[in-house]
This record gives sequence, structure tokens and C-alpha cells, in this order.
Amino acid sequence: MKHFILYISIFFLFSCSTSKDNFVNRQYHALITKYNVLYNGKLAFEKGLEQVENTYQDNFSEVLPIEPFSFYAGQEINDDSEPIGQLNFQRAEEKAVKAIQKHSMLIGGEERNPQTDEAYLLMAKSRYYTKRFGPALEAFEYIIKNYPRASLIYETVVWRAKTNIHIDNVEFGKKALKQLLKSPNLTAKLRQEAEIGLVMAYQKTPDSLDLVAKHLEASLEAFSKGFKASRAAFVLGQVYQKKGMILDSDKAFDKVVGMKNGVYKLKVNAQLEKINNHIDEYYTKEFLEKVNHLIKATKNRKYLGQLLYEKALIYHAADSMVLAKKYFTESAHSLRSNVNQKVLSYEKLGDLSYDLKKYVEAKSYYDSLVDISTNKKSRRYIKIKRKSNSLSKIVSTLKSATENDSLLKIAAMKKDDLELFFQNHINKIKEQEKQARLKELRLLAAQNKSVGGFQNKNDWYFYNAMQRVNGKEEFKKLWKTNYKQLNWFAQSLNRNKIRKEVKVNSDVDNVDVKKDVDIHSLAYYTNSINRKPQFLDSITQSRNLNYYELGNAYYSQLSEKELAINQLDKLLAFNPTNDLKIGTYYKLYKIYSEEKNTNKSSYYKNKLEQEFPNSTFTKLVNNQNTYPIKESVEDYVACYEAIYTLYKNDEIDQAEEEMKFATETYTDTPLAAKFLLLNAYIVAKQKGEDAFKKLLKNLKLRHPNTEEAIKATALLKSKLTPSKDQ
Repeated sequence: MKHFILYISIFFLFSCSTSKDNFVNRQYHALITKYNVLYNGKLAFEKGLEQVENTYQDNFSEVLPIEPFSFYAGQEINDDSEPIGQLNFQRAEEKAVKAIQKHSMLIGGEERNPQTDEAYLLMAKSRYYTKRFGPALEAFEYIIKNYPRASLIYETVVWRAKTNIHIDNVEFGKKALKQLLKSPNLTAKLRQEAEIGLVMAYQKTPDSLDLVAKHLEASLEAFSKGFKASRAAFVLGQVYQKKGMILDSDKAFDKVVGMKNGVYKLKVNAQLEKINNHIDEYYTKEFLEKVNHLIKATKNRKYLGQLLYEKALIYHAADSMVLAKKYFTESAHSLRSNVNQKVLSYEKLGDLSYDLKKYVEAKSYYDSLVDISTNKKSRRYIKIKRKSNSLSKIVSTLKSATENDSLLKIAAMKKDDLELFFQNHINKIKEQEKQARLKELRLLAAQNKSVGGFQNKNDWYFYNAMQRVNGKEEFKKLWKTNYKQLNWFAQSLNRNKIRKEVKVNSDVDNVDVKKDVDIHSLAYYTNSINRKPQFLDSITQSRNLNYYELGNAYYSQLSEKELAINQLDKLLAFNPTNDLKIGTYYKLYKIYSEEKNTNKSSYYKNKLEQEFPNSTFTKLVNNQNTYPIKESVEDYVACYEAIYTLYKNDEIDQAEEEMKFATETYTDTPLAAKFLLLNAYIVAKQKGEDAFKKLLKNLKLRHPNTEEAIKATALLKSKLTPSKDQ
């Protein structure tokens, strides 16, 4: 036995050498590489692949990338983000490197270990999946150069081509794959891989849907089972859908649903996409039955967000907006919805509110989308972000107008009406508190019912949830305070009603005094109303300006002429100051002129001529008896730049002359506000501060929701205004 062990030890000692080219050494290192190091590396690689397939969140509102990677085709969320399955791929690479370092038998320029080329391929593929395309390409090139007769050479050519496609060397990748597909020696799986590689290349090229469809069909002809075939069939259905080939799209989605060893999430979504293909054909009942059937299935719980979204789409197509909004909301709030699904749901909710002209609500939904979105580079994110920003001024003005209207309405109420108004408000508060308490009691009762333990457990404090909560509340009343004050213990004993801390400035010693107030008391509300004339005048002016700004924003920003007319008519009913009245008359004249309402436009033109014959707006009206001059973008941009250059070079007289023409000619261009601001600076050089301020006020009235108006407001508040010498 001792001699046997000795012989075995000597055998392994001599066979461990990687520099001796003999049968024993070759077989030993091939065996150890294949069934030890490389085996473990391949296991780690397979785990990484499985993680990619199961973890990647597809955005089914767009044509899917043929490979489900977060870094594919410009889909990256963050260039520095960790790829899916990175730890497993790193482990696979480490094992491959170990196999090469310890078991490679490169003797006389030729590799004697038949497993080394597989180790290099595993290393290269692992680098590919961890976004290190440069090192991966080096490894693929090394295999092709040093192992040209290896059994895996065709597979390596495919992977090298795919890597080139990822680094935007698309033409090289396409050429290599097309050349490879001419070979009669390709297996079905390798032919599928090559065709999918070409799909990758054409997905990165705009307007290549026909070629994408062609190679997807070819990949399915080569091999029609498993994950890759399932994904290829689904993408094919989306491509045909995008091309308007609905019957072909249905066939492709049917193929996904019926495919053996297919991906289940793709099967679910294929059924939904088939519904979307025919959603405008008003088979509402049939579609709802299909979706409800999918919702009831336990295995579809993880897709609940998508299913609720589909249900909302069906109701939306049937013009049932209330139900559509309900299910879009449920989809957005579902714990089963991924980020992509929540983004879609919030976008739909925002669009619904926007179409109904509920801009405050719409902006809220768009802001929710912006907050949760992880891909800040996507077209959807950029579009919605821009749309949300465009509503910011309108929403803030709407809120300000609503608040000012409420303050003026309450201040104008009689005592009896005021008390009734606030009593109703107090009753609502009490009802809400009551409902909250009842909900809490029901919850506590359910908890007590579910508690296991001793027979008389409810008699013991810690087994009775209601007693525990009541005890905590009593403890808080006696011992816990929300604010610091002297003799806090004695004062805490007297707290027996809901209080709110209020700071009141003392005129005597200028020290903050804290009072306890009862939000259930009428006096708390009625005593807080400010009816001072100075305060009400400021609120009235603010409210009037809000309506004027809204009218302009609805007209110029949203092209909602009816809303603009409504706001401006309300403003006139408030009898605003002359500066707002002039602008309102002009804007209404302009809107009705565009609507070809001659009676109304003439009415407001006459109003301007009779009440404000010398105003700038009256002059504009009289200059617009004919159709306005249509100038190209290049003309008014060039004009602005020329006048600005004259101003900078202190050629004020010539700049003023050019500006007279510009302010009359380019009234309705996007640069109109810029012309007026520049004109104010030019006039300030000649006529000083008073003329400058007058023109700034005119700018604010004519273009209230522009950056130039904001700048004009800041300049008017500032003491540093241009003088003649500036």
C-alpha cells in the first residue's frame, strides 16, 4: 500500500509540469482544466446569464433590444453602473485566468492543452458581460489568431462581431457575420447566434426595420426553442406591429405564446400585445375577460402592474376615462410594478389630466415620473421633463390665483356666512378624526383576534393591543412634549385638548410668546382673518396679475384660446388697473382676430382707441389692419444680432433706428420679448432711468411669462438701472 501511494505521488509530481509535451502531461492538464477550474468557471458564467435573463427590466412600450443588457444600444442608465450579474461573471473570468496560468501548455509556439482555447473564450465572454469590451475584443482576437483550427472558432467569430457592434464598429461586425453565415459547417445554434448578431447591428441603425425583421425570421428558422428564440419572436412581433403589419405581428406573438421552453414573462406580454394590436376595434368585453383571467392566475402576480395598465388601456380606448384613470393609478401604485411600468402609468395619468386641462394634476403626475425614472437619458424622460417644466409657471400662477381668490372671498363674507363656512370646515376635521380612530380600532380588534397565547390573554396588558396603544397615548399626554418650555412637567399635566403651537411677536419686549390654540374653535379661524384695506389691495392686485399671466400663458404657451379668453374676461370683470386693462384688450383683440370673429375683435380695438388712444398697444392694433409680415427665422435672428452689435459698439442712434423697424415687423416672432428688452436698454442710454422703467413695465405686460419678463421684474426691483452714460 505504501509503495502504491508512493507511485501515485511520483506520477502526479511528474505530470504537473506544463513544459513537458507527453501524453500523461497533456491528459492530466486537460482533465484538471475541464473538470475542475473551467467547470466551476462555466457554472459561475451560467449563473450570471440566468441573473441577466431574470433581472433585466424590459421596457415593453418600445421595441426590445435583442439582448437583455442594461448597457445595450444606448439603454444604459449610468455609465458607471454595475452590470447585471457582475460578481458571477468576474468569478468566471478569475477561473478562466487561473486555468490559463496554471494549465496552459504552450510548447514550441503551439498550445498542447486542448482546453486552453475554451478558457480564453470563457474569459472573453465574461469580460463582454461586464462591459469591458476592449479587453474582451483582445481575447477574441487572440483566440482567432492562435487557435484557427479550434472547434470553437466559429463561435469566437460571432462573439468578436458582437463586441465590435457594441463599440460602434457596426460595419465590421455586419461584414464578419454575413461572411460567417455563408459557411455550411455552422450548427443551428451558431447560425441563430449569427443572425441575432446582425439584428443587434441593424437595431443600432435607424430605418432598418425590414432588415431587422428579415434576420429575426432567419434566426427563428435556424433554432426555434429557448430563451433567445422566445425573445427573437417577441421582438419580431413588435417590429411588425411598428410597421403596421398586424396579422404578421399576431403570428409572431402566437409563436411566443406556444414556444417550448420559452420565457414566461414574454408569453404574458405577447398576449397583451395581441390585445393592443386590436384595441381600437372595440372588443372591450372580450379583451377585459382575457386580462381578468390573467390577473386571477397566481403565477401572474409579479405582472400585476402590467396587467392593470393593460386594463386601463382597454377602458381608455373605449372612452371610459374614469375607469381608465382608476386602473392607471392602481398600476402606478402597485408594489408589483417595476420602474418602467410606473413611468408608463404616470405618463398616461399626466396625459389624461393634461387633455382635461387639469394642469396642476398633470404636472404632479409628470413630476412623479421624473422623480422615479432611472434612465435620465431616455427620450421619454427628456420629453416629460420639458413638459413638466413648461407647466411650472402656469401651475404656480394657478395656485397663487386660487389662494388669492379664497382670501378675498373669505374677507368679503358676512359674519353668519363666515361662521357657517368655518363650522363646516371644523365638522369635516372632526369627521376625518373620527374615521381615522374607527379605522385604528378595527385594526386593533383584528390584531387582538389574531393574537395566540393564554386563554385569558386579553386580560393582560401586553397581550391586548388596544390597551397597549391607549397606554402609550396616556404616557405621551403625561410625559412627552413637542416643544421645550419652562416648568414643562407641570404644564404637561394640564394638556387635555388638541393644541397647535403659534408664535406671536410681542410689541413690548420683542420676545416670542407661545399660545395654545384649538383648531376646533370658530374663534381660531375668524380671528385670523385680515381685513385691513392695505392687505386686501395687495391681494387684489396680485390676483389680477395672476389672471393676466394665466390668460397670456394659455394663449401663447398652450394655444388654449378658450381658456385664455375665459381668464381675461374674468380679469376685466374685476375692473383692473389701466396697465392690465390695456394688455387685456390687446390680447383679446388678437385672439378674436385669429378666430376670424370680426365683431369681437372690432369691439376690443374700439376699446383701445377710445380709452387708450396713445398707448403702444393701440398703435400695434392700427398697424395690423393687414396680415402680419411673415419673416423667416434667419431674418429676425440676423436683425436682432445686428442691433445688439450696434448697441455694444455704442452706436445708439443707428441701433434706435433699426429697432423701430424691428419692433413693428417682428411683433409675433419668438424673439419679440428680446427685441423689447434690448429696446429698453437702447432707450435707457438716451433718456435715462424713467424711460427704461416704463419700457420694462410694457415688456412685462406684453410678454409676462418669458425669461425677459422675469429679468425686467428683477431690474425694476433693483436700484441699479441703466443711465444715459451706461
